[in-house]
Amino acid sequence: MESYEAPPSLAQTVREAFFNMSWSNVFTFVVIVCITTRVITGIQSRRREQDPSKTQTVRLAPYWFPWIGHSPAFLWNHVRFFIRARGSMNEPVFGIYLRGVEHKAVVSPSMMKAVSSVKAAPLNNEFLDQALRNVFGDRGLIRNLSLDQNQGLSDKAATILSEDSFVTEASSTVVRLVQRDMPNLVSFCRSLVDQNPWERGMSGVEVPDETDQTVCEANLFALLSNFVGHIISTFLMGETFVENFPNLSEDLGRLGDCFVTLFAGTARWIPHPAASAGHAASDRLRHVMSVFHRAMVAWDDGIDPGIELRDLDDVSELVIERMRTFRKLELSPGASAAAHLSLYYDLIEHTTKITFWTVTHLFADPTLLDQVRKEIAPYVMASRPSRQQTGFPLDEPPRLSLDIEQVLTSCPLFKACYYEAVRLHSAGISFKNLASDVNLSETAEEAAYGLTEPRTYKILKGEKIMLPHGAYHHDARYFSNPDQYDPLRFLVTDTATGKQRADSSILAPYADGLYGSTNNGFNERAILSLTAGIVALWDIQPTSGKFMKVPGHKTSWGAFRPTKELRVKMKLRV
Repeated sequence: MESYEAPPSLAQTVREAFFNMSWSNVFTFVVIVCITTRVITGIQSRRREQDPSKTQTVRLAPYWFPWIGHSPAFLWNHVRFFIRARGSMNEPVFGIYLRGVEHKAVVSPSMMKAVSSVKAAPLNNEFLDQALRNVFGDRGLIRNLSLDQNQGLSDKAATILSEDSFVTEASSTVVRLVQRDMPNLVSFCRSLVDQNPWERGMSGVEVPDETDQTVCEANLFALLSNFVGHIISTFLMGETFVENFPNLSEDLGRLGDCFVTLFAGTARWIPHPAASAGHAASDRLRHVMSVFHRAMVAWDDGIDPGIELRDLDDVSELVIERMRTFRKLELSPGASAAAHLSLYYDLIEHTTKITFWTVTHLFADPTLLDQVRKEIAPYVMASRPSRQQTGFPLDEPPRLSLDIEQVLTSCPLFKACYYEAVRLHSAGISFKNLASDVNLSETAEEAAYGLTEPRTYKILKGEKIMLPHGAYHHDARYFSNPDQYDPLRFLVTDTATGKQRADSSILAPYADGLYGSTNNGFNERAILSLTAGIVALWDIQPTSGKFMKVPGHKTSWGAFRPTKELRVKMKLRV
């Protein structure tokens, strides 16, 4: 009796046909699919004649790859991607397609402010979820919290960061730490044992000339990253934490450098240096945060947390409140570690990068640097008592006096330099889900840059909205010579007093970080304090060439990282 064979299914036929294809045929097939996708989406995205007085249809920008959509260009440099899409679409609102999901991108400043002010539904943010999963190592316990609980975590942190009492305490602590440690930014010691923790490793601090012990060389970005990490970590987590985990800043730097690779979901086993280094750094950081969380829980219960982390009385209110929130949610130390790390990374990385860019631009322009030094001189003073004054045969270490309140109110040029660094080097994106339908209308001034007729778009309830702040900050429609560093664009004359002041309103609305505005009072005061201390105490010059060159951009979270390290010479000014 002959056996009966069932005919192959359609899925089997397609699978066998695909795997029997040669590589050249596979390549040809992929190219044909991509070209077809681009042609179809290009036709669909064409503008159709519509009455400008009526609500416009949001057009989807054309793309090449099915399902993947615009993801490759978005990950490579999302600021450049949005600028090009805005130019090609000639619309203030357009759609982009990322991994099977359409998002409405709003790039008009007036519309961005309108979206920021309307009520939003609890946001299931797949980008934040992806960062928590792939970068910070969340195994699902944080991401699987209800929307209300997850939103509550972010809102609570953002609320604390904006409270006057917290900002005042944070400012006072950071200024004290800057005054204490800034004179030792580099110690001019040859031995690693004698150097400060932030000078070791990737900072590359060394004294190249044996006869001159007053000049040293360093990798500026790595040095500032480690130093800023030390200052902000001391404020957030306390002195004991920093003393027991001195290498945390280096691992944060590795995580930031590998952020895009990890965010894209690159597995640990893939032969890519950023994958292996990034996963290892994330593992070490999570372990530290887990140990710290256990110690904080014991401290909160009045139990001895152990000899390593015994003194935790100087931990910030922000971190204590988050620890208590995680306990109420019954999250384990391992699950809490990912959330602790995401906040820790967000605050330190943004402060580090914007401090670096502000410092680099100042030292790259000697004329501007002199003007800023004269402006802040009454409120930021570096001094060193002479041997005659002290009566000792050795020189006293330098001293720094810093009045951040006076800097904020009396140094408009210095503040404008900071705002311009935020504009030029930040790359934030805000996400929103609307709780109800909303109509977004273009102003006549903005319409003059496009089709000359103001347009109105209707965004439906539940649709996903992106606000690419970096693209707005680099848009020549609103900023003349947008790629040029020009802090004078933020200086305005107060009609009431006739004095100049720094006006940051043209940057608004600010991008949301993981846990709040990236231009909150804490960030601004910390960055200005750190930058003022460096400007007042240190002379920085490139090791080669006469003038310092500002490096290019490397895509990262929130703000750009430099494409290359800056090797510099450093010398005390007093």
